[in-house]
Amino acid sequence: MRPLIIVPTVFEAVQVFGEVVRDPLSSDGYATAKYLFQDDGAFAVHILGSASDHSNVGLADALESEQAVEVLIEVCGFGLAASGVGAMSALARAGRLFRPSGSGLSGTSPQGRQTTILIGIAGTYDVLAAPVGSVVIGSRVTCDGIGAGTGDDFVAAGAMGWSQGHARTGIQPVHDTIELDRWLIEDMPRNDLQGQISFGGQVLSVASASGGAEDAQSRRVRHAEALIEDMEAFAVALATRLGGGSLTLVRGVSNAVGDRDHRNWKTVAALGAVAKVLGAAVSLAGSKRFS
Repeated sequence: MRPLIIVPTVFEAVQVFGEVVRDPLSSDGYATAKYLFQDDGAFAVHILGSASDHSNVGLADALESEQAVEVLIEVCGFGLAASGVGAMSALARAGRLFRPSGSGLSGTSPQGRQTTILIGIAGTYDVLAAPVGSVVIGSRVTCDGIGAGTGDDFVAAGAMGWSQGHARTGIQPVHDTIELDRWLIEDMPRNDLQGQISFGGQVLSVASASGGAEDAQSRRVRHAEALIEDMEAFAVALATRLGGGSLTLVRGVSNAVGDRDHRNWKTVAALGAVAKVLGAAVSLAGSKRFS
């Protein structure tokens, strides 16, 4: 199977892939694309079967060459609720749900393994470790806010013994934390992109973004290792788990957690950095024949 790239919104997708994805993602919510790589690592993204993308003209042979890697792009929706449902739909369309036990899809991505990548923006809890405008490749994701109580009285679902992802044959139960796929952390070359990337780190997924410094501090007290905050990773990782797979996460840091003044945000720069890292990831996945 082709790498599946999941993105919360069309806006984020356009910043990463270019205007060519706007029409198919706005009308259908998904698109099939090919990354066409040059020898120097530069690449262009071409949408297949799109009447609005004329960049494919004269590239038929190139798009069938070994320098082209086909991917699926899916919009999952914004927030913990929509993204979980959207991810399930994307995984079902890609034929990645309800795989039989013993299919060899557990663990870190080997050759022949499905690759599912969630991209988008996030806020940073640590502007030194994960500066605004940089990229974080997450190593685990924790859900905050699902349980009982509020504020200092909040008790997480896992602490009460509630499983958010029930055990299935060959699949372990999930409480509040899911380990993310580490293949990209381990295999991505530490080249000129290294200064823009945090390799590993805990992602905190929330239903409502921190509204100010007090919210951010409260969450950081509960989750001292949290590096970035987002609103989709836990739900998408939970959905991916049902296929016996695991999720790779590539987030651009658009702002400091709790900063709601968009004049301080660097959304375009953050997603531009995601585009570069994602291109390198797709090239690596294609060269290793990850599926």
